[in-house]
Amino acid sequence: MTLKSPIAVTMGDPTGIGPEIAVKVLASNDVPIIVYGSLKILEMTAKNLGLEFSSEKVVNTIDLSSDQLNEIKYSMPSKLSGKIAYSAIESAVDGCLNNNLSALVTGPISKVAFNLAGYKWPGHTELLAYLSNKQEPPKIRMLLLSDKFLIVLNSIHLSLKDAILQINVSNVLDTINIVNEWAAKNKIDIKNFWMAALNPHSGESGLLGSEEKNILEPAIKLAKLNNIPISGPWPADTLFMKMKASTNCFPPKDVIISLYHDQGLIPFKLDGLNNGVNLTAGLPFLRTSVDHGTAFDIAGKGIASATPLKNAILITNKLINSASTYDE
Repeated sequence: MTLKSPIAVTMGDPTGIGPEIAVKVLASNDVPIIVYGSLKILEMTAKNLGLEFSSEKVVNTIDLSSDQLNEIKYSMPSKLSGKIAYSAIESAVDGCLNNNLSALVTGPISKVAFNLAGYKWPGHTELLAYLSNKQEPPKIRMLLLSDKFLIVLNSIHLSLKDAILQINVSNVLDTINIVNEWAAKNKIDIKNFWMAALNPHSGESGLLGSEEKNILEPAIKLAKLNNIPISGPWPADTLFMKMKASTNCFPPKDVIISLYHDQGLIPFKLDGLNNGVNLTAGLPFLRTSVDHGTAFDIAGKGIASATPLKNAILITNKLINSASTYDE
């Protein structure tokens, strides 16, 4: 496997499976990456697994004492584990902003640990926007990418009630424009944007809800004025099936606009956890992530699969190479 390097991988929360899957990828020697995190924790993890890797493939982002190492317990997120995970992300983002890295693949973090450490971010996505420009964080959106789907979420880490209440013409149009600009920057040829409806049967002309007529249709009209190829709103229950059946290239040329988190995540994950990654559109660098969490239930048992992380790295490289081919 030949990858354009360097691609950075953050270790994730040390009390979860992040260090384990990072070490397994490092030890495989077929995926050239640079891991950002605690070298001591990665070495300790490798020893427990009976694996070896080159320390040259690791950027140590935090120095830990023996007492601090003993403080780290599997499945027990803490202030220290949050601090360790944050240090890896901050350092890797600096590398991306300084053009020392071609892309960033993030390992799973614990929001509990982040909060205990004083980092009040609801997730990776919002934190990365802040770190990329602390004075004026860019508008960002979460994308879900696989061989069958390219989905953008209009809202991310909000309750369902809040996600619905904040839908308006302005933020829906922002979602469309952010993805359109991201695709152009990364040389991804988008043929169509497909707007998913919020209500059953696209609202049945207002009988089942007014959001389609009052918000989504006006946003679509404005996007068309900017020459963005978009249609809808389409009933969500059939739209995802149609897109899955019709997609036959990578990256997909059709984008589904999903209006809330689970509307997009459920069909995406049903297609296979190992098949896709999430990305952040709007950042000044390419960022992807595994589509799973810290998996505290199996942390420290040595049974975590590194396949999703390997696939995230492969998909990232495919995006980089597709952009390079486009330039040629």
